[in-house]
Amino acid sequence: MARRSVVSIVGCGRVGGAIGLALQRAGYTVAAAWSQSRTGRQRAHRVLDVPVLADAAEVAGAGDIVVVAVPDEAIADVAGELAPGLRARAFVLHTSGGTSIRALAAAAQAGARTASTHPLQSIPDAVHGADALRGAAVAVTCEPEDRLESFRIARAWGGRPFLLPDEAKPLYHAAAVFASNYIVGSLWAATSLLRQVGVRDTAAVLAPLVRSTVDNVVARGPEKSLTGPIVRGDVETIRRHVEALQSAEPEVLDAYRALARLTAHLAGMDDVAREAL
Repeated sequence: MARRSVVSIVGCGRVGGAIGLALQRAGYTVAAAWSQSRTGRQRAHRVLDVPVLADAAEVAGAGDIVVVAVPDEAIADVAGELAPGLRARAFVLHTSGGTSIRALAAAAQAGARTASTHPLQSIPDAVHGADALRGAAVAVTCEPEDRLESFRIARAWGGRPFLLPDEAKPLYHAAAVFASNYIVGSLWAATSLLRQVGVRDTAAVLAPLVRSTVDNVVARGPEKSLTGPIVRGDVETIRRHVEALQSAEPEVLDAYRALARLTAHLAGMDDVAREAL
């Protein structure tokens, strides 16, 4: 398959729009798009400037590469809708990190090659997301004979692909949640607590700490980046944290305890967590 193959985008949310735009920038032709939502159809017109077709099978037939970027629970059904219109030897990939490529079984049965290519990146919107894709890791799940093409597509949008076995997807996706959504949840908790003590510009206050923490982890690894009362074995400080959270922010307390135990385990100081919590 030539590098400048024609692409169809099925599901033009933030991820589908970002991938479509990044592939356009790389010289691919995006021929058509399909989206169930009005917002997605408007995004396809605005960001990709391509025809938005009403029939999924018709969109599938417009491309050699079909990017399926719909919610996880819809992938199998959408693959069934695409199957009748697929070109011979089309390459169909979905972008889910947690869903098996078996969700594309209907496309495979129609003669398509199938894969999943999940960008390990936070995509805030299609335009900024296209920029964010460059340099981000991409988890690729595919048959061995499709590895070259899968990697070529991921590299075209600026990604750094690596192979991920299909059976490993749940653990991989859990890891991604820890590295993204749970960080957001932790920062929400920090923001809420700071506001309670009168700090207004919480983003400016937290940003240097968050950046230096991430930089330390990247440079030195998690084990050598730990600081704070658990590493010091400061049981009394941890107890004061727990008491304060019980009265000020009880819904955060369970998360604090769980993360304290996790941190203590990482530091090899499980006895501190048992004593303090």
